[in-house]
Amino acid sequence: MKQYYKKISIILLLFLILTTFYIFGQAMFNVYADIPKNSNVLSDLQRDSNFDIGQYPINNNDGSINVIQIAESNNNTLILYTYQPCQMTKKMTATSVNMSFTEEVSDTELYFLKLLSTSNVFCKYEVVGVTLPKSDYRYYNITSIYRPWDENFDAPSGNDNTKNEIAFAVGRLYKASTIDGKVTYTYEYPDIIEILNPYADFLEYSNGFWLATQSCRSHYIAFDTDKQIDFLKEATITFVHQKCHSEVGTSHEGTTKGPEILEKDWLVKATEEGQTSEYGHPWFTKKFEWNRIQSTEEFKKTETLKDETIKNLEGTKWVLRFYETDFKSFWDGMGGYTDYTEVSSVSILRLKFITNGRLYDLGTVSDKITEDNVAGGGEKNKYDPFRWLKDLANKLGIPTWVFILIIVLLIFAIALPILSLIFPIVGQVLKVVFKAIVKVIEWILKALIWIIELPFKAIVWVINKCKGGDSA
Repeated sequence: MKQYYKKISIILLLFLILTTFYIFGQAMFNVYADIPKNSNVLSDLQRDSNFDIGQYPINNNDGSINVIQIAESNNNTLILYTYQPCQMTKKMTATSVNMSFTEEVSDTELYFLKLLSTSNVFCKYEVVGVTLPKSDYRYYNITSIYRPWDENFDAPSGNDNTKNEIAFAVGRLYKASTIDGKVTYTYEYPDIIEILNPYADFLEYSNGFWLATQSCRSHYIAFDTDKQIDFLKEATITFVHQKCHSEVGTSHEGTTKGPEILEKDWLVKATEEGQTSEYGHPWFTKKFEWNRIQSTEEFKKTETLKDETIKNLEGTKWVLRFYETDFKSFWDGMGGYTDYTEVSSVSILRLKFITNGRLYDLGTVSDKITEDNVAGGGEKNKYDPFRWLKDLANKLGIPTWVFILIIVLLIFAIALPILSLIFPIVGQVLKVVFKAIVKVIEWILKALIWIIELPFKAIVWVINKCKGGDSA
């Protein structure tokens, strides 16, 4: 009987433990659905009977942005509520969130925020461009939230980068469910990963054609993380690019810039996933190739980098080569003209990686940074008139020198009869040269055949010697 009660006690204890884990792993709160978009932030929060304003003190030395609740408005938009400790003395406005609408982060991207209301240390934001899913079960997977960099709270980059925005961890998966007309919200704490020591820059490769002044800029971001990564498979990045035109010594001297184009979810995959990049004139220059994802050590070994760049890469372990742009510069006698693309506000949104044999796909907390406009390295491509011949020889599986020799002989064979008719003397000279080349090739072939036959002749000679010895 005692054993029976003991078993019952153990079962009850296990049930209590599991219940506790469930409550702490998936909290429930009461933000009502159909919140008016233009209502006051504090009034909204106080609709939750568990809300305690005393838990959110004023702190003028804390410039953080903290997401504390969400709501679905009556006009079908998503609302975020934040606690901003210094808001009473230093007005700060969140700009965007890194968010997915599924339980996974594979489709995470950047969404802008619009400030709707402020009160005390609380702010209310609308997630711009988001229409609520028409489903009984809805997911709002928020990894991080951004605000502009502020010199009063934030350290500078420490290198030639500019910090644009600071990211703050959220790491909450909100689940909204509508059952029998009643809406309930729960949330969990999914794993996230923090980006450390980010550094954005580009390498520049000239195309090598003697009449051109064009180069390729390969933009990258180097970084470390707060979690171990054995193999980095994939990343999602956000950045802004903007075309620029600059003139010097003309009536339109200065720089004009086109519209800023935001890439909200730019996917970068490792070479093993099939992505590589190359740059060079298709006929006359060396072909540059690089992997999209590299370790920093591999990157330093395979690229020509400036000393300053190598120093700036200290404290990083991975490099993402995410975007290529053209750089063109020319002079027409009246002035100088330059066309290029600026890349700015680079931030990593997601990393997919393997550690200890386990696959992870995590949202990231990553500040937005901007590279300077000076190449951190690269390579000047030299003009190679035989590039096209080398590529063709490689495709056909023929040694390059053999292929070039065949081409030269074909040219001679075609040109010889034509030139003999038009210019008899030139034709006769070419005929002599051609015969000499054929004779040299004949000697070379005979020499190769003799070298190839020599070991076999030696073997035959040894065998014959052995037979002769046995006969004796």
